[in-house]
Amino acid sequence: MDAVTIRGGRGAPALGTAAAVMLALLLGIAVTWLATAQPWLGIQKQIGGAGPGIALQAPNPEGPSAEVAGTQLLAIEAGGARVAFSPEDGVEEPDVVPTRAGMLALFDRADRVHEMLRAGPVTLVTEAGAFEVVPAPARPLSDLPSVFWIQLMTAITIAALGGWVLSLRPRDPAAALFAAAGFGLALAIFAAAWYSTRELALDGTAFRLASGLNMFGALTFGACMGSMMLIYPMRLIPLWAVWVQPAVFFLWFLGNPLGIWEGRGTGAHLATAVEMALIVAGLLAQLWATRGRPKERALVTWFGVSLVFGSGSFIALMAVPGAMGYEPTIRQGHAFLLFLFVYLGLAIGVARFRMFDLGDWSFRVLYYAAGAALLFAVDAALIGWLSLDRMPAFSASLLLVVLLYLPFRDAIARRVQRRGPPKDLADALGAVALATNPVEREARWRSLLEDAFHPLGMDPARAAPAAPLLIDEGAALHLPAVAGLPALRLNWTGGGRRLFSPADRDRAARLVETVARLDELARARDRAVAEERARIDRDVHDNIGVQLLGALHSDAPDRKDALIRQTLADLRDIVSNTRMEDVPLRDLVADLRGEIGGLYEAAGRRLDWSDEGLPDRSLPALQAATLRALLREATGNALRHSGAARVAVALAVEGGALRLRIEDDGQGIAPEAPRGKGLRNLRERAEDAGGTLVLETGATGTRIEARLPLEPRLELAVAGA
Repeated sequence: MDAVTIRGGRGAPALGTAAAVMLALLLGIAVTWLATAQPWLGIQKQIGGAGPGIALQAPNPEGPSAEVAGTQLLAIEAGGARVAFSPEDGVEEPDVVPTRAGMLALFDRADRVHEMLRAGPVTLVTEAGAFEVVPAPARPLSDLPSVFWIQLMTAITIAALGGWVLSLRPRDPAAALFAAAGFGLALAIFAAAWYSTRELALDGTAFRLASGLNMFGALTFGACMGSMMLIYPMRLIPLWAVWVQPAVFFLWFLGNPLGIWEGRGTGAHLATAVEMALIVAGLLAQLWATRGRPKERALVTWFGVSLVFGSGSFIALMAVPGAMGYEPTIRQGHAFLLFLFVYLGLAIGVARFRMFDLGDWSFRVLYYAAGAALLFAVDAALIGWLSLDRMPAFSASLLLVVLLYLPFRDAIARRVQRRGPPKDLADALGAVALATNPVEREARWRSLLEDAFHPLGMDPARAAPAAPLLIDEGAALHLPAVAGLPALRLNWTGGGRRLFSPADRDRAARLVETVARLDELARARDRAVAEERARIDRDVHDNIGVQLLGALHSDAPDRKDALIRQTLADLRDIVSNTRMEDVPLRDLVADLRGEIGGLYEAAGRRLDWSDEGLPDRSLPALQAATLRALLREATGNALRHSGAARVAVALAVEGGALRLRIEDDGQGIAPEAPRGKGLRNLRERAEDAGGTLVLETGATGTRIEARLPLEPRLELAVAGA
C-alpha cells in the first residue's frame, strides 16, 4: 500500500483518540460495576490448584469468610440444595473445559451458586469442616485483584491506539481493519476481566455472554489482522476481499452458540490457530512483495515481529494449554499485555516513527523472544522428561540458555542481517587527506564511503548540511562538504537492502570529522614546511651572505679559509636548526665585532663600533639569533649597497632592552628603488623576537634603529621550546 495522505484538521487525531479513550473508559466503568455488583464472600481461589473441589488461599480478613482458612472448598449448601464443586469451577478461563457439555455444566453450576449467594446465608463445605457464611450484597472495589486493573488498562490503551490510527487515516482500509481488530481485542479483554476475576460464580447467563464476547472479540482481532496483512504496507488483494476473513470467522464463531462444535477446541482454539497461520502467510507475502523496497520492508519486518511475538506468545501460553486441557502457564490478564506489542508495533509503523531503526528493533525483539522461548521450552522439557522440580528446572534452563544461546546470538545477528564487523577505514582516511589534487581526493572519498556504507547510489547533494543528516526516513544520507570535497547524497545502504540509521549517521559524522581533522593536520604540515623553508632562506640570506662576502674580500688565505669553515658550520646549524642554547651577551657581541670588523677592514671601509657598558648576562637563543642576523644583514647591506665611507654601530642596554643602531654616510635608499627581502627579513625578525625596527634613509645616509627585549615573549619561548 502506498503512502496515504492524512486529511483533516490538526485536532482530528486528538479528537479521535479522545473519543476512543472515552468509550473505552465507559466500558471499563461498566465492567467494574458488573464485577463489584456480585455477592461477596471474601474467599480467594488458588489459580491452577489441584485436588478435589476448589483450592482456596488465605481469605480476606475483612470478608464474611475470614474464618475459612486455606483449604479445599468441596461444596456449597443453602435451603436444602447442594452444589458440589470440581477443579473446573476454579479456573479463570472456561475455554480449558474440553467439551461443550462440560462448559454448559460449568455455566449451570455457576448459575445455581450465584442464586444461592443472592438468597442469603450459605454453608461452605470444606475439607476442614462446614462454615455458615452470610454473603455481602456487593464486592468491595478494593477486593478486585491487580490483574483485573491490568486488563482494564490494557484494553483502554489498545482502544486508544485504534482510535488514534483511524483518526489519522479515516479513509484507509488498513486503518479501519486495525481499529476493528482493536475493538475486538478490547472487547475480549473487557469480557475476560469480568469473568476471569469472579470470586466464586457469576450469573449463568452473564457467564455465557461474557465468555462468548471474549471469543468473539479474539476471533475478530485475528480475522482483521489477517486481512490487514494482505493490504499493508503493500496492497496484495482487491479491497472488497479484505472482509472475507472476518465473514468466515464470524460464521465459525456462530457455530458455538448454535451447538455445531463439540467444544472450544474446534470452536475457538482451532479458529485461532488458523487465523495465526493466515497472518503468518500474509507476512510472508508482504516480505516477498517488499523486496527491493527498504522502507516497506522495515515496516513489514517490525510489524511482523511484534505481531508474531505478541500473538504467538499469547497462543503458546494461553490457547495451546487450554486446547490440551491444562491450566494456562500465566494469568490471562498478564498474557493480554503481550498484545500491546502488536498495537505498539503497528502504531509506530503508521506514524513512521524512526523507520530507520525498525529493522534493528525487529531483530532485537526477535533475539529476546527466541531466548525466552528457548528458556520456556527447556524448562518444560526438564520438568516433563526428567521430572525435576520447578526451581531446579528453571535454574538449569537459564544456565543452558546463557551457555548455548547468548554466545552465538551476535554471530546469528550478523548472519541474518548480513552485517560484519565495521571495516577499518584508517588507511582510506589517510589516503583521502594525503591526496595531491582535488580529483584524486574526491575519488578516494567516494571509495571510502562505498566501503563504509555500500550505498545503492551516490549523487551530489543539492544543499550542503552542516552535519550528516538522515533524509526521507532514512532512505538517504546527506553528507556536508568537507576539506574541499563536495556535499554528497547517499541513497539506500547495504547495497539497497536497508535504510540508513542513526548509527550510520553517527559513523558518517565521525568520518567527516576525521577527514576535516586530517586535512587540517595536512595544512598545518604544509604551513610548517613553508615556515621552515622561509626560516632557512632568511637565515641563509641574513647570515651566510655576510660571511661569504667577508671571505670574498679577504686577501689573507688563513682568514678566507676560516670564514669559509665558519660559513659551512653556520649553514649546518641553519639547516638543522640547532642553535637553541643561550649565549653570553658580551661574548656574542665580541665575536660579531671581530667578524664584521674583519670584513670592513678587508673591504677598506671604516667601521666605528661602540658597545660599552653591556651587562654580564646571557642572551636567550632567539634574541641571540635575532641580534646576529640584524648586525650581519644591516652592516652587509651598508657595505654592498650604500657606497658609504663610514659605518657606525652602537649597542647599549636601556630599560631591560638591547638598543641597536647602525648608520652610514652613504647615498641612502631612493624612494622609487625596490625594497629587497633583506630589510623585510630584518623587520620580521625584530617583531618575532618581541622588538621593533625603524628605518630612516635620505641623501645623507641610512640609519636603522632596533630594540630587542632581553627576554622573549612568553608564547615565543614556549613555541621555541
